Amino acid sequence: MTPYILKKHLTRRITFLNKNDPQVPAALFSAVSKTPDLSKFPYPLPSAKSEYTCSAEGDNSVMWYGGKMVYAGTLPVGKTGITRYDPNGESIEDKIMYFSAHRHLPHHAVDAMLADGMNLWALCKDRVAHIEMIMLTAEEKADILLDETNNYVMRRGMVSQRGLKECRDYESRYPYAACDNDGLFTSGYAIGEMFRYATLKEKLGKDHPRVRDARKNATKACEACLLLMYIHGRPEGFISRSYHVTGEPVPDDGIFYKREGKTAHCIFTTEAKSRGRVGEEVPCDYPIPERLAALYRDLGYTDDDIYYKADTSSDEVTGHFLQMKIAHDFLAEDDPELDELIKDACTRTTKHIVDHGFEFCESSGKPTTWAKWSKRYFDNDPIGYVDAPLNSSEMLVYLKITMYITGEKGIWQETYDKLISEGYADLGAKHYDRFYQGAMREKVNPEEDLMYGDNMLALMTYWMLCTLETDETLLAKYRAAFKTWSGLILREHTPGYDFMYKLGVPDAEIDIKKDAKWFTHFEANRLIASINSERHDVAVKLGRNYDEKREFEISALLMPNERFISKYDRNPYDLFKGENKGTCIESCYIYTYAYWIGRYYGFIDEEGQA
Repeated sequence: MTPYILKKHLTRRITFLNKNDPQVPAALFSAVSKTPDLSKFPYPLPSAKSEYTCSAEGDNSVMWYGGKMVYAGTLPVGKTGITRYDPNGESIEDKIMYFSAHRHLPHHAVDAMLADGMNLWALCKDRVAHIEMIMLTAEEKADILLDETNNYVMRRGMVSQRGLKECRDYESRYPYAACDNDGLFTSGYAIGEMFRYATLKEKLGKDHPRVRDARKNATKACEACLLLMYIHGRPEGFISRSYHVTGEPVPDDGIFYKREGKTAHCIFTTEAKSRGRVGEEVPCDYPIPERLAALYRDLGYTDDDIYYKADTSSDEVTGHFLQMKIAHDFLAEDDPELDELIKDACTRTTKHIVDHGFEFCESSGKPTTWAKWSKRYFDNDPIGYVDAPLNSSEMLVYLKITMYITGEKGIWQETYDKLISEGYADLGAKHYDRFYQGAMREKVNPEEDLMYGDNMLALMTYWMLCTLETDETLLAKYRAAFKTWSGLILREHTPGYDFMYKLGVPDAEIDIKKDAKWFTHFEANRLIASINSERHDVAVKLGRNYDEKREFEISALLMPNERFISKYDRNPYDLFKGENKGTCIESCYIYTYAYWIGRYYGFIDEEGQA
């Protein structure tokens, strides 16, 4: 396909300042607040027209509208924030932009505004917001987001998110972090950097500084992922969810093992106690490759400082296998040592799963909660019945990738053929039917029973099955299975989803223009802060009943810069009511993964590129 050309576009850059900061222009404090006449305004506004109490005119007829807090008695009911109107915008999303607390403003109430060219100064209670509208390419934005992640989110090569002690103060970040799915999210980051490396290498040559930087990032993230496959020290293959070191607080909601010499024991957490696991011992005498252990040993930690998180799910396993496949493709030629580690880790993990009856097992011999690919699980567990279409396909792709990476078939091909004979390739197409049946059994609307993290797992799984399978009959089955996910995947117009889907199902139609809007309306930072959920221009509907609490959803998607910040595991239609005021940073991978896959496969390109 012909690449869609991404143009340079306006991107928001927000700075909060104290009122006495010398950067704040004195004219802001004397700016006249005049109520704008919006009676004939041609579009719906995020706030009621009567709530806007001040305005400012910028360059090119751009208008800014803000307002003070509206009260019903003593209770605040209006959350006006600021609306930017550009009559020359190409689309409605370009014409109407909304800025709300606490992502873009320190407070919803705006006392005065002062336009400065394309930018705006806003006086909000006790602080000032400087809204800069800067022109960036999508690639420049990818670089900015990458730098933010590398400087403030990454820890020992792992990437997920990082908390801040002080709101919006990146330098106040905690020295530690915790995440259930470090392996999956770091895999996503690594894949994005691998595709950046491959794309720029072809364009600039392998010795260009940007190419070397991409390779360095990709390699370190790959090493961090591989470390999770060895850090437990178990003789049999296993994957840890994450790990902590001495001095870092261990979360109370997981199963953690503390290494001590050649054994590890399950430490006390509320979760471990509830499962009767406290004190459980497991061997840990399998050596950690020095190259991988250096990620923590170079910081002064020893193997006995390790607390690794177990109860690993199929989320991590699937992410690891995709990451290893891409690393084998892009990094192996110049790094045979890394490739040997990948082959060993891949083989040991697959062997563990096969040897344990297609289940990922803890030291007790019992399977983890969410890593089961066995017919026993599919046939005897109500949840397993619904999971079977995706999980059966996951097992097949693990075997395919193992054969691809190692170049060996033998037992892997025999196992693959055995599972095919047992109907594993046919289960995938039953996804929607079984999902519907499961929802009916639970007496919920099917839309309420969605697990959004499964969307990404399905995309990773079927992309690779459709890529690696050469048998036309099986390939047709995998594509048919992939298509059962299209209703969930394509409705979001998320490029990271759409591109993988198109690669697996070449005849699929994706809306590349809406994918392009996702890139151009993505902010150049990943600081999590709450946004206004009470907009007047967004229709709200009853959504799913999640954890016995009725949730609400928006009826149409907002652009990424006006909805909550998350990974690829949240419902983008959720009406978000979070109270975070900027004390957490998400990683860049949701953007860089999509952008560099898009560039590498020719879905998108940048204006002005040769």
